[in-house]
Amino acid sequence: MLANEIKDLQHELLEMAGLAEQMLRQAIESVLTRDEALAHIVIVADDTIDRFENEIESSCIQLIALHQPVASELRFLTMVMKISHDIERLADKSVAIAKRSLELLKYPPVKPFVDLPYVAQLIQTMVKDVLDAFVNRNAELALEIRERDNEVDEVYEKMLRELLTILTEHPTLISPGISILLLFRHLERIGDLAASIGEEVYYLVRGDIIRHS
Repeated sequence: MLANEIKDLQHELLEMAGLAEQMLRQAIESVLTRDEALAHIVIVADDTIDRFENEIESSCIQLIALHQPVASELRFLTMVMKISHDIERLADKSVAIAKRSLELLKYPPVKPFVDLPYVAQLIQTMVKDVLDAFVNRNAELALEIRERDNEVDEVYEKMLRELLTILTEHPTLISPGISILLLFRHLERIGDLAASIGEEVYYLVRGDIIRHS
């Protein structure tokens, strides 16, 4: 039955998402605690995420070809492919954060990460909530995630201004400063990806495209 296969597919997507959430959490922790081993764990886990994406895409294509799904089923399958792609990109950004963590180990801390725990918690909550919105078919929560991304953008711009001021006053800190700027940029992009998944969940539930509205 197609219904059972769709249920299995959703379970696999959530398993993939759970791993991606864990990678994000570990990547951030590796930065805050300067934990080299944890950063390497995140980098290695990316291969599993890639396999998940390939398997999910292959399953979706096979189900579409074999079962000629009705409109609602077809919308679900196409959205699963898009969401799995966004989750894979989210995992890639977590790997990038882990690599920045390894880079920062070469230098003493540039400044206290005052805003990093805050923005990290904000983004991790966005990722968790958007997956809950998918599971529960909650269009309102999915739409709310997109609004939260504005706050992430504001924090990113604030950190950018602060770090540029520091680097202007202390040119010797340019190398680690660039790594920190890239780190925050990766976090900001994860917020964008969570918002993108929210838009896809909204389309899945309501059938309305809000991506460019």
